[in-house]
Amino acid sequence: MTATAGRAPRRVVAVLPDLTGVDRSFDYAVPAEISSQIALGSIVRVPLHGRNVRGWVVAEASETAGRELRPLLGLVSRGPAPELVELGRFGAWRYAGRLRPFLVAASPRRVVPALPARPARAVVPPPPVASVAEATRRALSLPSSVLRLPPAAPRLDVVVAALAALGDRDCLVLVPTRRDAEVLAQRLGRIDQAVALQPEAWAAAAAGNCVVVGSRASAFAPVGRLGLVVVLDAHSEAYVEERAPTWDATVVAAERARRAGVPCLLVSPCPTLGCLAATPLVTVDPADERAGWATLEVIDRRAEDPRAGLFSDSFAGIVRAAREAHPELPVVCVLNRTGRARLLSCSSCRAIVRCERCGAALVEVGGTDAALSCPVCAATRPLVCAACSSSRLKRLRLGTARAAEEIAALVGEPVDEVSSAAPSPTGASAGILVGTEAVLHRVRTASLVVFLDFDQELLAPRFRAGEEALALLALASRLVGGRGAQVRQPGRVVVQTRIPDHDVTRAAALGDPAIAAAAEAPRRAALQLPPAAALAVVSGPGATACAARLTAPPAGLQVAALGADRFCVRAANAAVLADELARAGLPREGVRVEVDPIRL
Repeated sequence: MTATAGRAPRRVVAVLPDLTGVDRSFDYAVPAEISSQIALGSIVRVPLHGRNVRGWVVAEASETAGRELRPLLGLVSRGPAPELVELGRFGAWRYAGRLRPFLVAASPRRVVPALPARPARAVVPPPPVASVAEATRRALSLPSSVLRLPPAAPRLDVVVAALAALGDRDCLVLVPTRRDAEVLAQRLGRIDQAVALQPEAWAAAAAGNCVVVGSRASAFAPVGRLGLVVVLDAHSEAYVEERAPTWDATVVAAERARRAGVPCLLVSPCPTLGCLAATPLVTVDPADERAGWATLEVIDRRAEDPRAGLFSDSFAGIVRAAREAHPELPVVCVLNRTGRARLLSCSSCRAIVRCERCGAALVEVGGTDAALSCPVCAATRPLVCAACSSSRLKRLRLGTARAAEEIAALVGEPVDEVSSAAPSPTGASAGILVGTEAVLHRVRTASLVVFLDFDQELLAPRFRAGEEALALLALASRLVGGRGAQVRQPGRVVVQTRIPDHDVTRAAALGDPAIAAAAEAPRRAALQLPPAAALAVVSGPGATACAARLTAPPAGLQVAALGADRFCVRAANAAVLADELARAGLPREGVRVEVDPIRL
């Protein structure tokens, strides 16, 4: 470090301001009185353009002769450790984003002037399920692995088995949702394990001697002495950030473990092809895995008249039988269409009911005062056909609201609608519930789960439709219990479909997710879809200019237009894609980049 003539050397650091849209660091001099407190990742306060702002120390800098530097105003709080700052740089490169969002995820929500004392480490009891413990030990013998655990198997047993093999180091456990984190923390507390639930217990996690538990952002949580990273339900889409940068916590967690030289264990009942392509697979005994999947009943509707409606002939009897056998448990019906009707036709002239303005199919909304509404231009009109003025309209695609009314009429029992817009009503946990897939996350157990239109999931216009459909069946199996004698009272999962021999339904029925993976992998390879290639979607007002730079030599990319100002970018692998996106000047204002899109 150089010094100005006649003046002692002073320390200079680069600070990234905590301001949206600012993606560059600024150099500041460190006052001697606080220099010992400032480290890489510290949260400090600095002057910037006439105001005082917070920021992170992201690098050591060198002093240049003749340059006047403003001093830091002070230390605000402890911040992310140096290795997490570097992990944030990896995330920014891998997902064509800015560094700030990753540093926000790695920072405490409140000021942390000092770390608390470490708690005493408790003895870990042996896990109750021997087969899970044995499979976990085999998985931990590898640098990283995917443990395929059946849905009904207790996930806590994996964590307990991992802690027992960990010794005196700390474990980071990621779960898909906040509710999962709270439940896991409570269960670990019952076996006397110190738990740092994120993001509240940031300081306790940094102090160490505890199990760090959290959801997606906790991939950047501090850990005292990291010895293991565990990701439960690694297939879940909840690990992918919807806002740009669209980073995946499973990828970041695996990279964090690799850099730290510790094992990374991805646990899932139905691992994605992306996980399987990069990580060795470990399974439990085939008989135990099959027993951990629920009994699946497939209702083949191919012989039924397509005009018969949403419900099969046996639907009402199945629901009534489940209610009589287990009145204390809810029956859950899943239909991923909200509202009353998503598609209607005229009973007189058979024309599809469409909007006069934009031509889109109208949907039925409302209850007693039902009307037609356009989902595109928001136009509304009464329930009449524009072609012949008939008021007799046939509902071709029911939504959850109308399905709840018809199920109540069929079964003769009240039915409650559950969706993101219509939360579960009080006291409905032991009745009949109808909703989108959100209903599967609102209940903890059920006697029966019925997918009313599973073809909608199997034939969804997304390349990951099969994986997503199998994940829904796995979640339903977890709610009703497995088919083995060692699990609690088993329930059933019922699927209404016109594709009864689909790879996904066969995999769930036989309790063998490898069936679906083996069928899907060659299709992905033939179409050059992940994991055979890396994809990104570039959109926004500046996307066209970026696409031109991405296709210029020497870029080894394929760029295809998906619409106005929206492009799909394909590369041989994730590293090539990240390098080429950075070469094109991304991220930048007016351009949204989705790396590894899950809804393409």
